Amino acid sequence: MAHPFFGGLTTLVHKGTQRHLEWLYRITTRRPLLVFFVAVFLLLPASLSILSTRFEADIFKLFPAEKGPLKLFLDTLEWTGGSRQAIFLLEGNREDLVPEADAFAARLKAVTVDDKPAFSRITYRVFDAAEAEAFARFIGYAVTQPQLFLDRSQAESFAKRLTPDAIEQSLLRTQTELASQMGMGMRDLAAADPLSLRDLVLPRLKAAGQALNLDPDSPYFLSRDGRVLIMIAEPAKPVNDMDFARKLVAGINEARRDARVAISCTGAHLSAVIDESVMKRNIIVCIISSLFVVLGLFYLTYRRFLPTLLIPLILLYGITMALGVAGLFLPSIHIISFAFTALIIGLGTDYSIHLYDRFYAERSNGTSPLEALRRAVTNTGHGLFTAAVTTALPFLALVISDVRALSELGLLVGLGVLFSLYATFLFLPPLLVYSERRFPATVYKPLPGFGLGRVWSFSRRHRKVVIPLSLLLVAVSLAASFFLTFEGELKNLQPRSSEAFLTQEKLEKHLSLSPKQMLVTVEGKNLEQVMGRGSRIAALAERYQRKGQIVAWSSLDRVVNSPETQREILADLAKSAGSERWEQQVAGALERNGFALEPFQPFLTGLARLKDAGPAPADEGIEHLSESPLRGVVDRHLVQDENGWHLLVYLYYSGKEFSQKDFLRDLAVQDPAARATSIDMVSSQLAESVKHSFLWGFLLGGTLVLCLLLAHFNSLSGIFASLFPVLSGVVVMTGMMAITGMGLNFMNAMVLVTILGMGSDYGLHIAHRVGGARIDGEKTEYVQAGRAVLLSALTTIAGFGSLAFTDYGAMSSIGWATNYGIGATVLFALVFLPAFLPRKTA
Repeated sequence: MAHPFFGGLTTLVHKGTQRHLEWLYRITTRRPLLVFFVAVFLLLPASLSILSTRFEADIFKLFPAEKGPLKLFLDTLEWTGGSRQAIFLLEGNREDLVPEADAFAARLKAVTVDDKPAFSRITYRVFDAAEAEAFARFIGYAVTQPQLFLDRSQAESFAKRLTPDAIEQSLLRTQTELASQMGMGMRDLAAADPLSLRDLVLPRLKAAGQALNLDPDSPYFLSRDGRVLIMIAEPAKPVNDMDFARKLVAGINEARRDARVAISCTGAHLSAVIDESVMKRNIIVCIISSLFVVLGLFYLTYRRFLPTLLIPLILLYGITMALGVAGLFLPSIHIISFAFTALIIGLGTDYSIHLYDRFYAERSNGTSPLEALRRAVTNTGHGLFTAAVTTALPFLALVISDVRALSELGLLVGLGVLFSLYATFLFLPPLLVYSERRFPATVYKPLPGFGLGRVWSFSRRHRKVVIPLSLLLVAVSLAASFFLTFEGELKNLQPRSSEAFLTQEKLEKHLSLSPKQMLVTVEGKNLEQVMGRGSRIAALAERYQRKGQIVAWSSLDRVVNSPETQREILADLAKSAGSERWEQQVAGALERNGFALEPFQPFLTGLARLKDAGPAPADEGIEHLSESPLRGVVDRHLVQDENGWHLLVYLYYSGKEFSQKDFLRDLAVQDPAARATSIDMVSSQLAESVKHSFLWGFLLGGTLVLCLLLAHFNSLSGIFASLFPVLSGVVVMTGMMAITGMGLNFMNAMVLVTILGMGSDYGLHIAHRVGGARIDGEKTEYVQAGRAVLLSALTTIAGFGSLAFTDYGAMSSIGWATNYGIGATVLFALVFLPAFLPRKTA
């Protein structure tokens, strides 16, 4: 017996729902034109809302980025220009790459979007020939301030370059270079550095300015094997201007047409356009193909043309209204969130299937058309109403989530379910009335039972076998679920065949310093203090490299020496020089070799000062670097904005040999204010955000569903029948994912919510129909409800599970998870649930 409170609540809810359904029946059968015009009137503002809605494709926009590693990750992309860059990969023979790069760069510079240059900067070499004067000016400063830029291990080599024999050899080389290259740039460089001391400084500067493993001896961004050349371009507008991005990609495709080497591209703009295109194409193909499957299943089962034709209109109305209303609350909608509207194809069709199945069954029993329709709307409709609300509320409960993916998914699907339900109630009854009057069916043939009658008999007769078997399946799946892994690599959620994805894979495979990277940032208002703190981080990185935990590291500290290191280098130089005056030896050698001294005076003056020099200010060296063609070294490691200075330190590692937990603990000791980020840390943060939001959404949605089930059923058996199939289905789904080697990720984790929302309907419909039947009518009611449940599951798999065959990793994982979850839930609802239903006495 039910508690009096719940009994009273059930009665109250039943009466309210029944009156509402009777009103829907009356108004749709007596005033169909009014219903139609009101529905069309509501559709107009929804359509206008959709037209003004902006769709996004950036996967990072799906998650909260106000704090933690993700915020720092996105900040550094903005600081260093990574979020704005387009990266081109030129592959071919070494002798073809440079001339093709020159030609391709010229074509890119000619690309325009809306009559304006498409790129603000294009780089594919260490410095441009047009900046020869600035390069010579910096070299003149660097070689006369070796304590600032020289690696201490090179101090002895620097001193040897200033011995008499070495000076003579260097001047001979300079004479040869001047004879073969008479350009003004070479003259300026020779005057600034006649002894080629730059050879000891430049490799260090070049390596520090690169995030890739390039040939240190080439002036171009060339791979060590000479087969790949990198070109980096900065588009004139940001990636969120999708109209610009589409035109930019079209210009890029035109510029690389007919090139003699293979040219591939990656970057935010290309990824956004390709991701948007691939996702839209996958969604459209999925919707169209699944719609044909849905309509085919419906028509083959019921053999009625007009009800079949109405289904797309019901779905279109539900999706349009859901997107239109959501557009009033959301400034933009992510394309992946939009993909989940494919769920509405399956869910919206469910209501038409259940309603029409009951109408058809009643007509085949000889019931009059209006009475058959009334029973379908007020009786079966009661179960549909509860099922729709129990489906919609778990989704709508996700709106509170701070994870945009879950929030938008919940709002779109929750609204879509409710609008599809009412579209079914408002459009299907008038159509059936019209169909019966205009095209009366002479015979309603019995509907196919799909063998469900035998399933019912077997399950009821062999309860002692079926019940333990179901529990064993759940137990095995639960054990397998503990081996389910979490896939945190965001790149694996992208379209695998897209050019941006494949190019990025090539970069990582052939040119990356290591598979993984961590970034540490030190921030403050005072540059000197920030640099000092950065030196401590650099020392920590050096310690981890010596232990073999990281492959390499990069910092401005590796280019601009600290005062302590400068003193050590100056001491080493003084020891090597002894009492010799370097400027006098060089001046004598220049005169002996026929050079006029005047052009070399700044170099000689610098050498004269070097004897008694002290540490040079770091900010002075940084300023000279920033004004030179090697400014990329500074741009990559040091950023200034309205918040102050941001010093970036990069750590490169391979995998588990680097304990991030230990490093972060040591980092906190060295500098508690320092921040760190990496793909692993971002993945952990996103997983925690999804887990937290999902948990609260699950608890809130589950509580609402339980309350609705308590209000619908007056016994615990009805609640059990609704929850047992879906909870068992979720366990089997996670077990199947683990067994098949499929990992849980940020996208398919949301399927857990969708399965809980959809799957509870299956058991509810069966319990609703069987629970209200006499003992001799249980089998008939089960077959009717089971047929609709089976068709509903098949339409859901066709409507959403078909995403499993898309090329987009995120959508494919969603599709497979849906297939596992829906398949398992319908199995438990149709095969195992009958064994658990209580026996009635005559």
